[in-house]
Amino acid sequence: MTNKEKFEKKLSEITHKLPAGSKLLIVSKTRPQSDIEIYYALGHRDFGENRVQELEEKALALKDKCPEIRWHMIGHLQSNKINALFKIPHLYAIHSVHDRDLLDQLIKAQGKLSSPVNIFLQYNTSKEAEKSGFETYTDLKMAANALIKNEKLNLAGVMTMGTLRTDHFEAEARRCFEELNVEKCKLEAEYGVRLETSMGMSQDYQIALEEKSNWIRLGTMMFT
Repeated sequence: MTNKEKFEKKLSEITHKLPAGSKLLIVSKTRPQSDIEIYYALGHRDFGENRVQELEEKALALKDKCPEIRWHMIGHLQSNKINALFKIPHLYAIHSVHDRDLLDQLIKAQGKLSSPVNIFLQYNTSKEAEKSGFETYTDLKMAANALIKNEKLNLAGVMTMGTLRTDHFEAEARRCFEELNVEKCKLEAEYGVRLETSMGMSQDYQIALEEKSNWIRLGTMMFT
């Protein structure tokens, strides 16, 4: 079976599972440019990377070949990488805005953007120390408030990851996703906006879909 046939089968399997309002973000980190081109030719447009340098290299290489591609930054973002990130062609969203300092740096640098970018505020529902993210609704609200009338940085939604260090993986994933939905609804009511959720990876995406995730982030399983 060729990669094209394999990827077409994978894409069909996943998209048939997606309820209305849910979208697939293919995490293409460490994958060759040729794999992205295959998925693009199959009609997929949304790809996620977790390192700015790798994203930059792929975006520049595919700028002309894939003119409708939408790039999503999903990894931990350091403030010294913002200028490079903002120059990347077809940058669509940043899913990992994890604290107020980073947000302030993004706002400060927004003049370097050629078109608006969607921002997802990362919320640490698991409270695991190794994970980044806002940890209280108050902090989340203050960050949202800084974005709500911004023209270049669009408050698009909130993002989280399920608990990793647990003996009750599925129950914890559901708890984390339910909590994110609660925070999202509070923000929506506060500001009168519609927001999306970015939650669910290869090991827990089906639970995330049950919790009405708008973006599931699938990597390795889409290429093996």
